[in-house]
Amino acid sequence: MQTIEYHLYRVKFIKPAQAPLFLTDMTPRQLFEKALAERPALQMRENNVWHIGNIEPITDDGGRFAVGRTTTTTVEKFDEETGNFTELRDEAGPYTYVYFDNRIGLLGIGKRTKVAADVESVARKIKKLLANTTVVIDHQVAVRVDLIPDPKSFLEKISNAYAVKRFMAEFTGPNPIDADEVFQKPMSYYCQQLGADQGSVSVKGESLNEDAIVSVAKSTAATGNSASAFIQSEQGARPNRISFRREACKVLIDQETEMEQVLISIQREYGEVRQ
Repeated sequence: MQTIEYHLYRVKFIKPAQAPLFLTDMTPRQLFEKALAERPALQMRENNVWHIGNIEPITDDGGRFAVGRTTTTTVEKFDEETGNFTELRDEAGPYTYVYFDNRIGLLGIGKRTKVAADVESVARKIKKLLANTTVVIDHQVAVRVDLIPDPKSFLEKISNAYAVKRFMAEFTGPNPIDADEVFQKPMSYYCQQLGADQGSVSVKGESLNEDAIVSVAKSTAATGNSASAFIQSEQGARPNRISFRREACKVLIDQETEMEQVLISIQREYGEVRQ
């Protein structure tokens, strides 16, 4: 049976510190839902238009939509009646499905090479499409679509290290509701107040608290940000740098799987990262 590879991403709607006058403040979830409802389309280049459509609710908090591109192609055919070769203009519209949990902005983007060579390209198109909606433009919101890295290897190296000498983590403006209280939430608020898009913090010491680093690293990965560290493998050894891999978490699902089960599998994979 054929399987589909879904890559995990986080969509973020980062609001400015000062909301525009005369507009009702909206939550990231409301912005996401209204942006999808606009079914945005955007011409990326000549004869190449990207669209969001086929929006289907699955549960009260999740669903899926299709994203793809339309192009006009020339098809060469042989006409049996005239005995001549002809060229016909035809429209192609390859697409893939994106599952979402709108409580936390979780996306599971299906990999399909007919649509794009890699999923990262599709993620960039989703970002541009959502950023081009009326609701996002009116509310002066910045849209980000960031991959959720798999932190398992990083966390194992932290846990097995003799000492962690330095830890660095990135953050963006306020959005994810399940960010940790120690680092991501306060730093994202700080980022917003300065009018910044993103930032990073670095701390160092003789032996940093590994439990705290693991907790912040999980939250950092789950919110679609990156982290790195300098660890000492044994006493007296020279510290070496480790970091998250720039690859999204993936889940393989049979093509015939019911929509609700696909969404559950994507949420479960995210839960493995967060918890």
